[in-house]
Amino acid sequence: MLVLNGSEDLIEALEELLDEAGFQTRGARVQDLVRGPLDFTTLVKETHPAVIVYDISVPFDLSWSAFQKLAASPVAAGIPFVLTTTNREGAKDYTGPDVIELLLKPYDIEQFTRAVSLAVKRGGDGAAAP
Repeated sequence: MLVLNGSEDLIEALEELLDEAGFQTRGARVQDLVRGPLDFTTLVKETHPAVIVYDISVPFDLSWSAFQKLAASPVAAGIPFVLTTTNREGAKDYTGPDVIELLLKPYDIEQFTRAVSLAVKRGGDGAAAP
């Protein structure tokens, strides 16, 4: 499981939540992927995520553009995404063939872990949800 978010605090909270739900999780700040020092291709190859959780945050247009770039990367092919956002108006634009679930904030813990489990099952790479 790979959690990409702009907030270090949220990354830690989601990592803990997903670890408790039985997923091996690694988090990274979106800014570190977009501007460096992290390389998305290397990160995905190291973690082999069954699902990528990505937060579309403010500014929404830049965050959405960064998501599209990451999702279009060949290394992300076949990996389902679970998107989270507070952008209710733009939410309909955030769905597509590679997005399994879109969670509008605030969401509850059960809803989040259920969405991730569903994405793992639909990912079809042999990974099993807890």
